[in-house]
Amino acid sequence: MDNAHAFLLTELQTLLEEQVSLARNGKHEEVESLVARVDELLTELSDCPMLLRDNEQCERIRQLYNELCLMLTAQKSELAGRLRKIQTGKNSLRAYRDASSAR
Repeated sequence: MDNAHAFLLTELQTLLEEQVSLARNGKHEEVESLVARVDELLTELSDCPMLLRDNEQCERIRQLYNELCLMLTAQKSELAGRLRKIQTGKNSLRAYRDASSAR
């Protein structure tokens, strides 16, 4: 692997570490703001056959990516649950209001 690819891999790892940290703190807009650069790096690195070989940095990048995906999926599920509760509460209030005004 040449120095240019090594530099790109290091930048990718740093960005993924930052995204994981931001996701842990619920800063989803900041996570999203880094997606374009991560995609650019992945595109630039796609021509590097050495990436298919096992090495510590590539394995760390895979772990970070998987961790980020799991975190975002869990947070998405949690948010969906909260939204369902809010909708149920709104429906209950609406039914109570309708019942009260019908008297």
